[in-house]
Amino acid sequence: METPAAIQILTSGISPRLEYIAGFLSSTLQIPFTVTPLPDAGNMRDVSSACEIHYGGQPVSGAFNIFAAGLLHENGIRKFEPGVVKQGDQTLLFPAPAGFDMPFDIFSAIFYLLSRYEEYLPFTPDEHGRFEASQSHAFHHNYLEEPLVDQWLEILKTALTGKFPERDIPSREFRFISTVDIDRPWAYLQRGLVRSAGGLLKDALRADASAFRFRLQVLLGKSPDPYDTFEYIRQTEDRFGFRSLYFFLSGNYGGNDDNYAVESLHFRDLIKHTASGTTVGIHPSCKSFRNIRIYKKEFERFSQLLGKKPEISRQHFLLLHLPDTYRHLINMGIREDYSMGYASRPGFRAGTCSPFRFYDLPGEHTTTLVVFPFAFMDVTLRQYLSHTPDEALNHIIRIIDRIKTVHGTCISLWHNESLSDRGIWKGWRIVFEGMLEKLYY
Repeated sequence: METPAAIQILTSGISPRLEYIAGFLSSTLQIPFTVTPLPDAGNMRDVSSACEIHYGGQPVSGAFNIFAAGLLHENGIRKFEPGVVKQGDQTLLFPAPAGFDMPFDIFSAIFYLLSRYEEYLPFTPDEHGRFEASQSHAFHHNYLEEPLVDQWLEILKTALTGKFPERDIPSREFRFISTVDIDRPWAYLQRGLVRSAGGLLKDALRADASAFRFRLQVLLGKSPDPYDTFEYIRQTEDRFGFRSLYFFLSGNYGGNDDNYAVESLHFRDLIKHTASGTTVGIHPSCKSFRNIRIYKKEFERFSQLLGKKPEISRQHFLLLHLPDTYRHLINMGIREDYSMGYASRPGFRAGTCSPFRFYDLPGEHTTTLVVFPFAFMDVTLRQYLSHTPDEALNHIIRIIDRIKTVHGTCISLWHNESLSDRGIWKGWRIVFEGMLEKLYY
């Protein structure tokens, strides 16, 4: 198949940021974009090709003109907020003056969201040290649940084909990626004699006869462990024809790291069995968030359990500190990260439902790490938003519809325990299966 001619972005000067955007457009729209400097920013050469965009401060007659707001030709980080305008129901950042083919600087807008520029500015961290959804530009301007970047790409495609009808831009295909975090593989089993006895005593002291009986039945092998939902997940995957990515918590027990079974042979067997049928990744602990020494120990231990170095990762509690967290992952050989999302709100933290390379803003360079942003998480819907199962499914369906409209990638985040269909998660298997029915039927 012949490679299509590149669309050239003609500008006054090449910058790492603009080259990053050209790379993102190339990978996402499946057509090459290149950046070419103009000899003189004030003199646009004759435009006769259907493969050229003029990116500058003034429109040029005969060209396809996109306004350059200046962000992509800067270095460093400064405190600012991009301007916002509405065009119908569509939110646009970095609005352009009249005379341009696009009503906004789409390149700066995409860069601002993908680079997570605002997360490098001063903010008040939440109790876990995270940049919270409520502090984001998207939350303040009510576009958090809109895949803005992908909507803008559709606008760009329409504008380009309108200007150059002979130019064919292929359509993307909708994709779904199921991901499952394994924070605690078992609720009662593999805890050791002391912890198991302590759990029974705790139930007895609370006078919770039902919990005591159920825990005892599980320990005696008369009932399955409620968090051991792996066979249910596999059967559901077979029914709908997909495989999930699994992320196993790698830290020692304590604090918010609650995988007490990390040293057990059963945990090793579970990882190997899971890895035999799908891709398994590391779930770095909360303790390793700001401690590279602990992270390296976890990575080495998990590599031994897996039998090879993991190449995909998701931070426990979604603990991200840019650029440090991603630099650590890159240094350890991680190729893909699935942490880009908020715990407290569903939606699109980076403004997109498409994978993208991480841009190291302080270092001003494109990295090898590909970020896969997830759209919604079970804990967000039940714990943070207090949704009932019906409300959660309706919320999920709304987000899926928006992703399908732009032919993006829908990434879900579930936990093995949320599919137990017991206790606080009673009825949530219906949500999981309802999500899949929406995706596949």
